[in-house]
Amino acid sequence: MARENSKVPRWQNDLLPHVVDRLAKDKPDAIYGLWPVSPPVPGNGFRSITYAQLANIVNGLAWWLSKNIGSRQEDDEIEVLTYIGPNDVRLTALVLAAVKTGYVIFLPSPRNSPEAHRSLLGDLKSKVLITPDPAPPSAVTVMEAVRSAPLRHLTIPSLEQQLEKTSPVYVFDKKFHSARWKPLFIVHTSGSTGIPKPKIWTHETAARQINMVSAAVPEGTFSIDHFGHGKRAIVTAPQFHGAGLLQYLMSAIPFGTVIIAPISDAIITAQVLVDTVKAAQGADVAMVVPSVVAELAQDPELLDYCAQHLKLIVYVGGDLPEAVGNIVAKKINLRSKFGASEIGIPQQLVPVDLNREGDWRYLQFHPCIGAVFEHVEDKMYELVIRRDGGKSDDKNTQPAFSIRGQEGDEVAEYGTKDLFSPHPTVPDAWRWRARADDIIVFLNGEKTNPVSMEQHIVAETASLLRGALVVGSQRLQAALLLEPISTQELSTAEQAELIEKVWPSVEEANCVAPAHARVEKSLILVTPASRPLKRAGKGTIQRSASLAEYQLDIEELYARAYADIDDESNVDTTDPKAIAQFIKDSITAISGLENLALSPDSATSFFDQGMDSLQALRLTRALRRGLYRPDISLSSIYQNPSVEQLTALITDQTHRSTDTDADLIAPLIATYRTLIHDIPTPLARADTPTNGPLNVLLTGSTGSLGTFILHSLLSRPERVSRIYCLNRGKDGGRQTQLKNFQSAGFSTKPLQEKVTFLRANLAQGTFLGLDEATYQLLTERVKVIIHNAWAVNFNLPLSAFQSQFAGLVNLFKLGAVSGSRFSFISSVSAVILDSSPEETVPVHQVGKEETCYANGYARSKYIAENLCHIAAQHFPVAVLRIGQVAGSVGSGGTWVWNPAEWFPSLVISSLLRLHCLPNTLGRRFENVDWVPVDLLGGVVTDLAFSFSVEVGGDSNGQRGAVKAEAFNVRNPKTTAWAELIPVMIEFTRENLGYELQVVASETWLRRLEESVDRGSAVFPGVVTEEARAGLNPAVKLLDFYRRELGGLVDEMEKAEAGGEGGYKEEGQGQMIIARALAASSVLREVEAVKDEWVRKWVAEWMANVKF
Repeated sequence: MARENSKVPRWQNDLLPHVVDRLAKDKPDAIYGLWPVSPPVPGNGFRSITYAQLANIVNGLAWWLSKNIGSRQEDDEIEVLTYIGPNDVRLTALVLAAVKTGYVIFLPSPRNSPEAHRSLLGDLKSKVLITPDPAPPSAVTVMEAVRSAPLRHLTIPSLEQQLEKTSPVYVFDKKFHSARWKPLFIVHTSGSTGIPKPKIWTHETAARQINMVSAAVPEGTFSIDHFGHGKRAIVTAPQFHGAGLLQYLMSAIPFGTVIIAPISDAIITAQVLVDTVKAAQGADVAMVVPSVVAELAQDPELLDYCAQHLKLIVYVGGDLPEAVGNIVAKKINLRSKFGASEIGIPQQLVPVDLNREGDWRYLQFHPCIGAVFEHVEDKMYELVIRRDGGKSDDKNTQPAFSIRGQEGDEVAEYGTKDLFSPHPTVPDAWRWRARADDIIVFLNGEKTNPVSMEQHIVAETASLLRGALVVGSQRLQAALLLEPISTQELSTAEQAELIEKVWPSVEEANCVAPAHARVEKSLILVTPASRPLKRAGKGTIQRSASLAEYQLDIEELYARAYADIDDESNVDTTDPKAIAQFIKDSITAISGLENLALSPDSATSFFDQGMDSLQALRLTRALRRGLYRPDISLSSIYQNPSVEQLTALITDQTHRSTDTDADLIAPLIATYRTLIHDIPTPLARADTPTNGPLNVLLTGSTGSLGTFILHSLLSRPERVSRIYCLNRGKDGGRQTQLKNFQSAGFSTKPLQEKVTFLRANLAQGTFLGLDEATYQLLTERVKVIIHNAWAVNFNLPLSAFQSQFAGLVNLFKLGAVSGSRFSFISSVSAVILDSSPEETVPVHQVGKEETCYANGYARSKYIAENLCHIAAQHFPVAVLRIGQVAGSVGSGGTWVWNPAEWFPSLVISSLLRLHCLPNTLGRRFENVDWVPVDLLGGVVTDLAFSFSVEVGGDSNGQRGAVKAEAFNVRNPKTTAWAELIPVMIEFTRENLGYELQVVASETWLRRLEESVDRGSAVFPGVVTEEARAGLNPAVKLLDFYRRELGGLVDEMEKAEAGGEGGYKEEGQGQMIIARALAASSVLREVEAVKDEWVRKWVAEWMANVKF
């Protein structure tokens, strides 16, 4: 093959079929592998297959393929043959026979779902299925799954037929240099997060895998792979799985390892491992899954036998609890091993320093692999295979860059999504922890890795459980699915008994888990034997497929655990103490967290303690029903977010909440004005460039608008030299940005070349949460600042934005010291009420207090604009007032307009739940002048570089003469809401099969309210409040729609509307945008919102919503 190596002369510069033919000639009696005899022969459980026999079977199957479907020419398009059969030598032989005849074998897992089979065979365009006689049940599943495009079915000759017949050599004259990029075999990913994806291994991939494994071992380390060369190794992974197939093809053939198949095709257990060792009359190494190691730890007799007859146990496919592994490691050498169909099985080293208890979990990757570890969070790092990795001088040791579909010079790195933790003291030693897709994100934003809990529970109860699955994504807390080892259906009493037996291990796992990840006994579900958890070919649980299978069961589990507050309430609504207690009890039941309610007279905000918008919605319903107060709205909770305030509101002790936010505006401006005036006006810097590319600081780059601003900046090399992105994430937002760019269809290469990501806290001290050296670097280099980071939540009170103001002032200080242009991304809501319906919104340098919307967000932007006006006396500042931002309209990527925003939520609920659209969007949104977010990114870049750099006072040195420039940004070409409705009617008719109605806005609002109150009657089969809200997102924004659509307004809102600073009903005009049009060529070219844009957005929402 591709590399000379005197220690392994079997494979260099050649293809595997040639190597097998040569071995058959030079060492015909050398043992290739051992397979169990079927049916078993007394006293001889295994059949040895020599290389002479292997070559003969390969030739026989090659002639058989040629006879039945013909041979193919070198230039023909590849044709894929699918094989499903037993774990015997015919599988390996068929792979090599297909290569000889010009085909490629695809090896699907028998455990795949029909949907997965249909997708895989469709992607590969496979039209031939090969099976033994009789065909296994999984083959029947495949044929039924692709019934619409039937497969041609061939029956492979029996193994006995092949062994009894001597076949002539099937001539195969291709050379490595000409065939290196041709397919060798096809496997697929595990499908742990969805439909499996095919991975086409080429001859070049095989060469790189072998080169990598044969690389010289660095001093001070021990190679697990080299230890196995030439020895007898039990491989429990099935041959159709990548981990197994690589052992049979690329460990055995090049390196002389004798592969021993397990004695049983059933689930591999510790007993099966011992039986295999006995039947094979000894072995050196065993490759097993973690559950086998856990069983050995619980069975001293089996463990002792393995310790006496094996030299090394290698576990693959997961992690092990330390206590369990320590028991086994005291008896026998135990090591972990890692691999994936996307990268191969890297050569793994054991440093001599890894010799303490528990160190068996850690490994070191050979430098030639190019492994780097990128920080994700806490002590978790993602394994990334980087081209050459900065350490390798051999480009032929990285299989990841030669697998069809992920090869090519343009690919700089391959992220595995596997998370590792570093050894506390040994450099470059790592322990596998989880798949990134395994991480559970709870409703409150907390995250947990469920793998350690799952494995601890199974390891401690191996005689009872086959598997365990922790769930809880987008929930309040975790739940647990238990899969019994019994194949018999358990009665309700037996399920309860099983839970009691397993509960001590759950409690142990809870002790080391964070609070939000702990499992309560009421949130445990025992799976029925007829519906086992979905598994990949290697036996590991497919998390996504299993969650889909048990979706309704999980809904019911949470429903039972979190029953709604009883409608029959006996609360004395005249007693403040009774009301306070009812509020506290309601919050406890809804959140599952007693500390949220605190004491009945507490003034602490619920939201400061973790309450989210969905919990607030549920509390609204509970208070309406329990206290017979239909006037209580979601805004009531947000404006009175404590037991004390809610009690006062309900009992009228304070005559309902007053608009205290309005009273805060002037004091806040005065406070921060003083801080800004303390900023010295800088002298002109001698090194400030007047032209050419500049360095830019961007905040909030990982958000929707921020992503497209960053992409626009990267697209302007004539203006932008380097970009510094300040975000709150531990890696400065790098990983999130990479994912965002991939979703948007952008190349991620510029992120590595021209962007520096910094973790910052803008409100933290003078240095923005950075170290002093980094901050000093920014003051020297940055010449343009775009401040995009801001909390977007229309329900928060103004007081919640004080950290935003502090961050703004800190950025002003950086801008003044560095002499930068400063652009602040504001909102039209800060000035939108500054006109009557006949007027337009002018471009003020700063708006008037009474012109902004009466919510905390709008007022925070109003205050920020005032502060920008003050800061403009020190350095050039511009305010960019953004109107409604729409989804992207570019054709690339999978970027989706956030379904949680007001317009997507309105459409999703209208199409899927209400079956009607409102005939108006209200005065504010009736004229559709929205700017797509991908185009808006370019507009912001244009404006950030266009405004005047004049600063300071007038000719007499008086401050206040120069003001912040303001640009209003909206679509210069408008359309009407009524013109877009037909698009959605047509989409609904074509894709959802019904005629969408158009109704008055009041009718639409009433139907939305009814969908909240009627609960499960509107959602058949969906039993929790949480799930119903996910399917009907508009309910979370009910108060917003009441206000904007001008429909049903409750009594409290009417009172607020007439109060000082309240919402004004007279409407708004369009913004004057002449200044922005003059400065931005991108804005001048924006088209009016088109039918095809709306269709694209709706199709994306429908494709992403969880039915």
